[in-house]
Amino acid sequence: MLSSHFAIFCIIIVSLFALHECEIGNMEENLNASKIVIYLSPCVRKRCSFSLFKNCHCCRGKYPFCSKNIKVCEKECLRLNPPPPRP
Repeated sequence: MLSSHFAIFCIIIVSLFALHECEIGNMEENLNASKIVIYLSPCVRKRCSFSLFKNCHCCRGKYPFCSKNIKVCEKECLRLNPPPPRP
């Protein structure tokens, strides 16, 4: 009976040590570090001119710009419609 009490006591001590190591500050840092960043392109696929196919990429922002190349569209859209500053 005494050995089982000693084993339970040891389990409790180890558990308390593990809880002590897991501080709230470390938990918040781990949560902030594990946030997933989703990139949303400033361009959307649309029709060019009178074409039936969606073969252009156009800006989502206030100032319009369209291009057949997605990289050119993203570069110009970010220049014309800069993202708002983060709080």
